[in-house]
Amino acid sequence: MTIVITAPTGNTGGRIAQQLIAAGEKVAVLVRDPARIADVIRQNATIYQGSVDDPAALTQATQNADALYLVVPYNFGTFHLRQWQRQVGAAAAAAIATNAIPHVVNLSSNGAHRPNGMGPISGLHAVEQSLNAVAANVVHLRPGFFMENYLLQLDAIRTTHQVFMPIAGDRRLAMIATQDIADVATKLLRDRAWSGQSVLGLHGATDLNFDEAAQILGQVLKQPVTHVQTTLDQFRDTLLQLGATEHVAGEYVEMWSGLAHPDYSPAEPRTPETTTPTTFVQFVQDKMMPLLAEPTTA
Repeated sequence: MTIVITAPTGNTGGRIAQQLIAAGEKVAVLVRDPARIADVIRQNATIYQGSVDDPAALTQATQNADALYLVVPYNFGTFHLRQWQRQVGAAAAAAIATNAIPHVVNLSSNGAHRPNGMGPISGLHAVEQSLNAVAANVVHLRPGFFMENYLLQLDAIRTTHQVFMPIAGDRRLAMIATQDIADVATKLLRDRAWSGQSVLGLHGATDLNFDEAAQILGQVLKQPVTHVQTTLDQFRDTLLQLGATEHVAGEYVEMWSGLAHPDYSPAEPRTPETTTPTTFVQFVQDKMMPLLAEPTTA
């Protein structure tokens, strides 16, 4: 009985793989660069080197798999993001069909019910459809806004006590820590009594607006922190400076525009099942404060 994990160097895949190993499960991982995986995974899992958009690599890695955890990774270098996302969906569908993988857990997103207008999130809609065409048993996890996005703001918080994002401070979204996503996925991958095709929203401990998140940052860090709304053009320029292609930058601009639109809300209502334990206060204390305490290098 093998559980196959894609993106084992990522926030969710790495935690899932380590939790499964600790629980005594047989784990295999598909990874582009094995040197980047954690030692505990390297020492205890079967390692397949390859990319998740390669049907041959994914099919080889999932031979005799009892379950698959699928992640569509970020790809800032592609010249057509939606096409690349469709390639990943097609590769996964081919592997699922060829190897008759009994259970699939797919990392999707809040907003993936919209086939258009949400940038890369709408690309995940297409991936969901590809998997539904072949997988008898699949759960699409649709988490909210990753709290980890705030880790990209560490330098700005240190130097300006500000957070810069292309969205209004009063926009309220479900915010979730990726460890909570991983914990839900681990449970689904281990306890495979579930059946059929379903969607599971994951909404974190509570909805927050971005001003409230900045206020919490300030309270925990004991210094004022404010949210500053940048323009979408400024955001696009930042992505281009970080190496994104023009197309990818445009897709992420569309995503932020979609998240900010007044008529946007997750298709899945918040329930006790979709509410997860980690609060933003806990995230800031556990994940951000240690990093902010590290000395900066010139």
